[in-house]
Amino acid sequence: MAHTPPRFVARRGRATLGLNAATIHDPAKECTMDLQFDHVVVLMLENRSFDHLFGYLGIGEGVPAGGFTNYKTAGNAKSTAYQTRQGGDYTSVGQGPAHSLKQINEQLFGKTNVPANEPATEATLDGFIASFNTSLRYDLKRDPTDSELQQVMNGFDPVQLPVLSTLAKNFVLCDHWFSDVPGPTVPNRAFVHAATSQGYTYNANWKPNLTCDTIYDRINATNGASWRVYYHDTNDVLQLFPNVEKTPQNNVLFEGNFLADVSGDKLATYSFIMPAFIGSPTQPVNSMHAPADVRPAEKLVADIYSALRANEDVWKKTLYIIVFDEHGGYYDHVQPPATVSPDGIPGRLDESYLVPFDFDRLGLRVPCILVSPWFQPAVDSTVYSHSTIPGSMIEAFGLGNFLTKRDAQAAKLTQKYLAKNDTLTWRTDTPDVTVPVQPQAMDAMQREMLDGSVHLDPHPANRNPLRTQDIQDPQQAKDFIRTQVAKHLEHYFASGGNSKVAAGLSADNQHPGASVSASRIDELRASKGHHAAPKERP
Repeated sequence: MAHTPPRFVARRGRATLGLNAATIHDPAKECTMDLQFDHVVVLMLENRSFDHLFGYLGIGEGVPAGGFTNYKTAGNAKSTAYQTRQGGDYTSVGQGPAHSLKQINEQLFGKTNVPANEPATEATLDGFIASFNTSLRYDLKRDPTDSELQQVMNGFDPVQLPVLSTLAKNFVLCDHWFSDVPGPTVPNRAFVHAATSQGYTYNANWKPNLTCDTIYDRINATNGASWRVYYHDTNDVLQLFPNVEKTPQNNVLFEGNFLADVSGDKLATYSFIMPAFIGSPTQPVNSMHAPADVRPAEKLVADIYSALRANEDVWKKTLYIIVFDEHGGYYDHVQPPATVSPDGIPGRLDESYLVPFDFDRLGLRVPCILVSPWFQPAVDSTVYSHSTIPGSMIEAFGLGNFLTKRDAQAAKLTQKYLAKNDTLTWRTDTPDVTVPVQPQAMDAMQREMLDGSVHLDPHPANRNPLRTQDIQDPQQAKDFIRTQVAKHLEHYFASGGNSKVAAGLSADNQHPGASVSASRIDELRASKGHHAAPKERP
């Protein structure tokens, strides 16, 4: 069946894309844009730098023959030297490299305390070993060995990552894609959804107070556009952006739903896939977040790719983007570029361990692959960041104004990849991919997510972290988080999004479960005004 690309109305007007100006849209000036794709699917994995995964791939700007060196004391050639080395480690020692803003300052500049507006051009990239030494001494309660410290400088041999290596070599590898914040998971995931973190440079226990508009708000306001988040356990759209209007259809478990949507040709305009952060014997951690094994993430990448490829009609009209939230403390040799502050909000300093930041430089380089059977193998060295994704969706699908100055300024995928291109040829030689997996146990990051999930409970009395202190089994942790997410969504739908009303609802005849239940929503809705102090708990 031939694929006829959609025609979307893209609002365009006067635009200044300099570092200090956001695009101005004039709704009165509209033009139609033919698009190559109906659907964009984004998988955001965790915590790997470009050099760490693809430095020895043989394409793109990887590690050159001479390699690079860091010293145990940043910049001090008299201390022990550690060179980049081919051959990565499937799992990491301790809890993996640190990646707070403070520790990334040391990785970039050789010191933890730098001015809020420290120029990106001053980055020497010589403090990765020094930073890892600090974090490992804390994790191991002893001095780390040289071989343990070496992990942060190692890069995978392509044969170790057959799925990612195959896709990178056969489709479009972006070798200058940067995280938006030189910091950890939450602020960078905030940027892929909203092109800002509203001053957050830290995880804030997975419950920051983000009130900004998101790509999902833009889609909700556009006729004919739709979105869906597929999650394994935690759901960062739900947790970071509580004000986003949701439906029972757009927050669903990955298992069973993604494959069914692909096979039934029911993908949304924009799909965002959350990996599994909590492991179990049947579902290992597949986020790639250290210290977990990286190989289960290879399977997730392959499962999505194979599902799309097995359904030709869907495969022809879907762009699959594989990207990583941040570098995770692993070495990369490319200096992050300057950028524009999204909204003029400086980095928060309300916790004693935070350091100042003006959001005027990007985080480190991360891997990104654009997968489509319309694309020939290529390397794209354009400077992109996570804000490229919402900015490109807004521009291509006509979703109104940009979210912030960051997505307005970011390079877009629109003209090069999303817009209809009659010169593109449908490929029939796309490769097969397969990979084995290994489950892993819970780590500190997963423990933090488990503890933070209690704050999703619609009943304030149940938001007590003591509820999770005895949970040690990964499967039990996954079930708890899933139940918290499902319970939150059920109360949200039953109350119409009113948190005060939600706190007064209960379903006495049905226990909360790991999946959203329509019958529980009905019972909760019917209980409105009849239960002053519900006590239900998962």
